[in-house]
Amino acid sequence: MASLDPNDIDQWLASNWPKPIPLRKVERPDDYPIACFPPLARDAIAEVVEYSQAPDALVGGCALTAISAAVQTNYSVQRDAKLKGPASLYVMTIAESGQRKSSVDTHFMSALEDWQRRQEQAAKVAAAEYLNELREWEKGDDRDEADRPKPPRVPRMLRRDDTSEALAIALSEYPVAAVITAEAGVIFSSHSMNPDTVGRALAQANSMWDGGPIDQGRVSRERVRIEKMRVTMGLQVQPEVLARWSERSGGLGRGIGFFARFLMSEPISTIGTRMYREPPNGMPRLATFHARITEMLLAPAQFDENDQLVTSFIPLSDEARRVWIDFHDSVEEAQNPDHAYADIRDVASKAAENAARIACCFHVFEHGPQTPIGPHTMRKACVLMRWYLDEAIRFARKHGATPELADAELLEGWLIGHHKKLAREKAADTLVVNMARQLGPNRLRSRPRLDGALQLLQDHRRIRVQRGEGSKKDYIQINPQVLAEWS
Repeated sequence: MASLDPNDIDQWLASNWPKPIPLRKVERPDDYPIACFPPLARDAIAEVVEYSQAPDALVGGCALTAISAAVQTNYSVQRDAKLKGPASLYVMTIAESGQRKSSVDTHFMSALEDWQRRQEQAAKVAAAEYLNELREWEKGDDRDEADRPKPPRVPRMLRRDDTSEALAIALSEYPVAAVITAEAGVIFSSHSMNPDTVGRALAQANSMWDGGPIDQGRVSRERVRIEKMRVTMGLQVQPEVLARWSERSGGLGRGIGFFARFLMSEPISTIGTRMYREPPNGMPRLATFHARITEMLLAPAQFDENDQLVTSFIPLSDEARRVWIDFHDSVEEAQNPDHAYADIRDVASKAAENAARIACCFHVFEHGPQTPIGPHTMRKACVLMRWYLDEAIRFARKHGATPELADAELLEGWLIGHHKKLAREKAADTLVVNMARQLGPNRLRSRPRLDGALQLLQDHRRIRVQRGEGSKKDYIQINPQVLAEWS
């Protein structure tokens, strides 16, 4: 097939191609509900979106992660007389390369970075004092082991790319962590993670979300046991990295409930729409957001006589509890067969607890811990959680393709890549079916699978397979309008 310029209407008409049918329905997410955030956070999100032109959900997820990290050390949420737990959140944003993940992450995490630098400086002073006290104790004639000075606890919350074992050791030293990375491919692309290793890592992540405990014994190191902990996760990962990890780990993430705990989003890319903007002289709303985060971080972690982390549980007001119960029951009902959340039961089963955690984070950030969580805050948290549930549905539909559809999508991607390669090399744009079988994706090199993928693409008017004139070879032609989609 001769190369066609997708922008040349005359060529399009001359080609006499019908309009292609999408392989699957493309669902766009609803607008991210920034209005649900407390005013200080809402204004900061809007300011960063305006400058970075990154997707709202990506920016909002970073803000939510920062708030959770600041709240979790000292405050937890109590839903009723029995149900209580951390305010920690797990947030995951799936975004392709170039979506300015690192830039947005830097905007919102600077207060946490500053706090950690101050802790490290203070730790140097505390370490020197400890060594002096230890020397004095060792000089004593009748040393009592009970009076032996204890080494200072160094608050180090920010973790970037720790392995699961390194994270467990860090939590044994300081039981609060914020695992925040704009390049979570480092976490999800480990080739050494066989299914057993993945299973242990995911089980640990689930325990951390629950607030503990972790109990690990390894031949190579001392036993690690932590009764109580608080861990926030803010991960940003490229879709192809996550897909490879899920396939390599045998789908364990969903099966073991790992993804169910995350507030996941896969925002529509803004690449191609981000025209140049002069950098602002300052970002006062973001600075106000950082000031509030810093204020919350100033309160040190509290420990009991057994050296276990102690947090204050923020209750729901009576009216807020009624709002929460209504949300809980509506989500539960929607998990029935043929209802809205039937295909995402794992995510929906954690939705009510996540909504309460969000409400606690918003309440402490906006009002402080002195009063119960009010109904207005609870409603906003439920609206935000509804958005994440809808996003989970969209994600499941997008990535829950049948094998036949997945094969067709894989083949089309390879055909487009081959076409672009020939265009760069200024070579004749021809492709024989047998060439696709020999050079194409490995899993499509069997005749039945390749033939099935070719037929599905033809049925959707995305390609043609035609016998060459005076030849016994079958040639694949790509609909120019499909080329335009990919461009």
